[in-house]
Amino acid sequence: MKNKADQTEEQSLEEILLKMEQIKELSAENFVLLKPIEGVQEGYYLNHCRIYDYLELFCTLKSTLNVCILALEEQQDLTLDIKNKESDVRTVLEFAKNLIPLEEAIYLDKMRKLLLSNEE
Repeated sequence: MKNKADQTEEQSLEEILLKMEQIKELSAENFVLLKPIEGVQEGYYLNHCRIYDYLELFCTLKSTLNVCILALEEQQDLTLDIKNKESDVRTVLEFAKNLIPLEEAIYLDKMRKLLLSNEE
């Protein structure tokens, strides 16, 4: 016959194992945008980014450079050739918005709820 301390310890271990399984499931479902780089280089790369074709990619790169030129206040002569300033800024901001890994933010919210549920 098990004493009360042993039963409490078993329940605690079961709860920990259940939480670990939930963490694994949440991780598999939500860690989808950033993938580790294999090989010598350390870090991560974005799994995908919303660029539909080469023209859009090159226009986004051009807009990024134009916005950087606009940020250089002293380079007024370079900004004279930039025709669509508002469009360039909008393009860069839309691209930056697409880089935000919202799926992983959802994961963090779920993990916080799971891990802090017993502490509150």
